[in-house]
Amino acid sequence: MSLLNHKKREHGLLLAKRQLLQQREGERVEVYHPYSKQRDFHTAGKQARERLFLAGNRCGKTLAGAYEMACHLTGEYPNWWKGMRFEAPVQAWAASVTTEATRDILQKTYIGESRLLGGGTIAPHLLGRMTFKRGVADAIDTVQVRHASGGYSTLGFKSYDQGREKFQGTVRHIIHLDEEPDIDIYEECLLRTATVDGHILLTMTPLQGMTDLCERFLSAEAESGKAVIQAGWQDAPHLDESTKNRLRKSLRPHEVKAREEGIPSLGSGKVFPIEESEICVPRFELPKTYRHVFGVDFGWTNPTAAVWGGYDDVTDTLYIYRVYQRAELAPAEHAEAIRGLDGWIPGVCDPAGQSVSQADGRCLMDMYAQHGLVLTPAENSVESGLMHMLERLRDGRLKIFDDLAPWLEEFRLYRRDKKGKIVKRHDHLMDATRYLVMSGLPLAQCQPSKQKKYRPKADWRTV
Repeated sequence: MSLLNHKKREHGLLLAKRQLLQQREGERVEVYHPYSKQRDFHTAGKQARERLFLAGNRCGKTLAGAYEMACHLTGEYPNWWKGMRFEAPVQAWAASVTTEATRDILQKTYIGESRLLGGGTIAPHLLGRMTFKRGVADAIDTVQVRHASGGYSTLGFKSYDQGREKFQGTVRHIIHLDEEPDIDIYEECLLRTATVDGHILLTMTPLQGMTDLCERFLSAEAESGKAVIQAGWQDAPHLDESTKNRLRKSLRPHEVKAREEGIPSLGSGKVFPIEESEICVPRFELPKTYRHVFGVDFGWTNPTAAVWGGYDDVTDTLYIYRVYQRAELAPAEHAEAIRGLDGWIPGVCDPAGQSVSQADGRCLMDMYAQHGLVLTPAENSVESGLMHMLERLRDGRLKIFDDLAPWLEEFRLYRRDKKGKIVKRHDHLMDATRYLVMSGLPLAQCQPSKQKKYRPKADWRTV
């Protein structure tokens, strides 16, 4: 067979395969059977413009993002779809860490092995004109995708290593970011979608720990318009136990939470490297023999925070059972709120509250005292206090009621930076707990028994 005839035969086989794929286009939807967390991710788009699929490895996060993007590019949605929809062609980007990762992972997930053979989330017969990047073999720059309403959507492939500048300038209806970008690139993408109320799909395994981008979604101050779907191996039905066990053996200890459960890995930077299950206890009624005390950390824009503890002398165990935190309130308002919770309990506080204000010559502790809340300044040796907390947490002498969500959220975020210094963000309940542990126990008191008010006996001489 001549070379010309061989090429014709090869081309004919490719065309036949393409026609077969076109005939079976209806099966494209059936190939993707989303499990519950993937469906939740898609459905969340009805309310949230910014979505984070925070998932372990092998949990189908990239596929979920690519499948949804294909629906928006083509205007073809499955019967089970409950998320947002685009009724006209869209301008879109898909990006990952490097140009090679974008080509080998994202491009392959969207387009397949080749334009003719398909195998991606976009059916081959819906693909239009393509342009390719210079200097990177087979890396697509842009591709047009036929939309059900008529016309073409445009999908551009990008990478974070191109820098923020490559994400500037043009409006985009939807952007899929696979794996975590720098916060400046994410913010640039937000600007690109802002004028058209566009959407961002962020699909990632949180290997970099609790970064600014993670905090943007996970912190208590996260704005509305955001949604976080977290998935681990236990949620992914396609992973059997043997596969999970094999994967676990290949992981480094500090990466297990991130790669298996989609929980940000803090590694050596975590101040208290302890599992929550080891320190949490279900709420119970504290015995009357327990002594009580609370700790306060002052704030303004950052919240003023308070933590209450019940201390068991017999076992030398401190139980954290109540928290309080409010921002931008005057000392009188904080004092009233704290006294309303348990006014009789003694308290210790940030010793900085003794400092006299240059504005009016008063100190915070005096201002609180004027409103009926007398506080004792605590020992403020940070590292020593943290070591005392860590020792108590490790040997079971510091326990947390498991329904104290604000305390546990701070506990998860509490970490050191690369230089070993405490990151001073979202740490006010931790500071209040440190004051309580360091200085509060000697002041703790049992709840006073209710005493009958004294009434003088009636006297026959009283008129």
